[in-house]
Amino acid sequence: MQRTEITAAVVDEAEKLLADGMDRAAVASRLGISEYVLGVLAHAHRRGNGRAPAPRRSGRRVPNSQHGIDATTIRMIQRMLAAGILGQVKIARAAGVSPNTVGDVAAGRRKAIRLAKPVLDEGETFLPEPIRCSVCRATISVVPCRACRAIRLKNPV
Repeated sequence: MQRTEITAAVVDEAEKLLADGMDRAAVASRLGISEYVLGVLAHAHRRGNGRAPAPRRSGRRVPNSQHGIDATTIRMIQRMLAAGILGQVKIARAAGVSPNTVGDVAAGRRKAIRLAKPVLDEGETFLPEPIRCSVCRATISVVPCRACRAIRLKNPV
């Protein structure tokens, strides 16, 4: 078989023909490439059915969507659930979140957390990144270590 140079146009044509439902072997012979190369081009090695993966509808991806909802919204959902007047779907619609999020709040898997920094005592400073304390091995973001101070206060020598 004659080798065909793989260009962006060949890749686009392969994906278009596969998306139109054309047989994998027919597309390979039409473009002058092997079925394996066609599968690699169309990402079929991941899906296994010979078709290109569905295009992403949004370029935005939230790696951890739980950080996308603020504590105020979570508390509002908790108050609406406590009132017991609306169902979870209507609460989700009113709060602008998914029904699964409302279910997570109702089950206690999702809680409102405070993102505000704690008030510093005299002599304490914030660290730019949390580190491990060299004494108690707790993760700290304030120096000196508050966990060590609590241990000292609990067990005076």
